[in-house]
Amino acid sequence: MTKVMLVINPSSGKGSGKEIQEDLEEALGKSYDEVETRMTEGAGDAKNWAKEAADDQYDGVVVVGGDGTVNEGITGLAEAENKIPFGFIPLGTANDLARALGINLDPKIAAKELADFTTRKIDIAKINDAYFCNVAAIGAIPSAVMETSSEEKSKFGFFAYVRDSMRALFKDKEHTYELVFDNDELIEISTKVIIVALTNSVGSVENMIQDATPDDGLLHVMALKEENLLTELPNLIHELNGGYISEANNMVTYNVKHVSISVKDDDEAEVKANIDGEVGPALPIDIEVLPSFLDVMVPNHKTE
Repeated sequence: MTKVMLVINPSSGKGSGKEIQEDLEEALGKSYDEVETRMTEGAGDAKNWAKEAADDQYDGVVVVGGDGTVNEGITGLAEAENKIPFGFIPLGTANDLARALGINLDPKIAAKELADFTTRKIDIAKINDAYFCNVAAIGAIPSAVMETSSEEKSKFGFFAYVRDSMRALFKDKEHTYELVFDNDELIEISTKVIIVALTNSVGSVENMIQDATPDDGLLHVMALKEENLLTELPNLIHELNGGYISEANNMVTYNVKHVSISVKDDDEAEVKANIDGEVGPALPIDIEVLPSFLDVMVPNHKTE
């Protein structure tokens, strides 16, 4: 007898998780003898239940929700001793991991495609005592994104992030950071944003990092290096229209396996990281990639 746990966040995606519950149970029933469905009621449920599923030797766990719920599921599996396949239906605003893995952003289609899936390994990363599967972001822009209300995200979608990000670029001050990479290379940079990503898609921008893949075993570290917005913005807009942001003249990019980041400002202001769209730990932080850590369910698109 094979068994899968289905964890649905009923508040994500304007309640669309409940709407696809029946489709999901039917689709998963093609691969598993038993589908156990649970509805989250609060923060931590998806994390605890994913860990429980692994520890109790279920044959898989599928999480339905936004980026934060997906992160919880992956964190639960990261903390478990036993490893089991992980599936997810994206109901968030950015859905970057889904974009990188070719999972359909229409939840009804994504649910039905789980009737015939294969698995592929992906990297995740550990940041202090937490984990992320897509991005850790530091600075004014991530801080603004963290303050974007759920109501605004539901009403305006990705444009709510764009609006708040642009406000942050013009309004907020930059910090000076010290970054130490795997080979003990040390750099100091004054910037408004640092991104540590695992895939090519960040903030639903799929051309963020050239050549980045979910299983390349690397952290892709990016930072804005220009202070003059009149210099920054035209270049970034140009890259958004077809190039890669990581290749823009005003970006500095490093591909590493480990990075430590600390704030070097005289006022020692507290700066927090944003991990997969949620508030993360305050700096200093230590990030390492965990290569090919997780088996993720993806559509089995057979070629004719």
